[in-house]
Amino acid sequence: MAPDTHIGTTAIVTGAASGIGRSIADHFAAEGRAVLCADINRAGAEKVAATIIKDGGHARAVEVDVADEPSVQAMVDDAISWTGQIDALAANAGIMAEGSALTLSLEDWTRVMSTNATGAFLTARAALPHMIDGGGGAIVFTASTVALAGMKGIAAYSASKGAVVALTRQMAADYADQNIRVNAVAPGAVRTPLSESHFRARAEDDAEFETLLEAVIDRYPLKRWGTTAEIADLVTFLCSDRAGWMTGQIIPVDGGLLELR
Repeated sequence: MAPDTHIGTTAIVTGAASGIGRSIADHFAAEGRAVLCADINRAGAEKVAATIIKDGGHARAVEVDVADEPSVQAMVDDAISWTGQIDALAANAGIMAEGSALTLSLEDWTRVMSTNATGAFLTARAALPHMIDGGGGAIVFTASTVALAGMKGIAAYSASKGAVVALTRQMAADYADQNIRVNAVAPGAVRTPLSESHFRARAEDDAEFETLLEAVIDRYPLKRWGTTAEIADLVTFLCSDRAGWMTGQIIPVDGGLLELR
């Protein structure tokens, strides 16, 4: 079947089944883009796509393991067979594991680096040729404030997001002359299933879990959690023509944590 070239601009969102990725998918759809909702949780991605379609948008769900190159290539092929183009990519999929350098297992280190760092690389690499053929595009990686400042107990996650920061700047330099813009958002504490799993792993019971959450808020000058919508707003801005002179930027969205603490 030939691609439906009448749908309009197309965005791929990885990690779209929940949290920040779900909000990014919703925001892209609200702007009129066709959205390929990609996640290792296919059922979750299908729910997000179904909601977008119900609201009058264009969406499609696909299962992807971003750490697996053939899976990533199949995702991109699906987007091209659907609309014939990729204009924006939000490489957002990520996982977390607890542990410092002395307590983290090599298995967990490898798993987190494979998903967060190698996954970001594979996703961007698969989309790039189609963006170049289409005359340009925008890539936004989801990094983290822990890539810019230290945080106890998450060595693999911090290192993987540091790799994403470096990759953002390197790719921005490599592909600027082909009209590919590459930026990253660096969220602070946003309450999502991923971030909650981090604190659940540290808490012995519900009371301690709530205490840990309150302690997070106390560290932030704005004294609240960020929202997934606030991150998605920035991602969709960076993929729009309004950000047409921005590339290679790492933008914290962190309630003032890094600059005012």
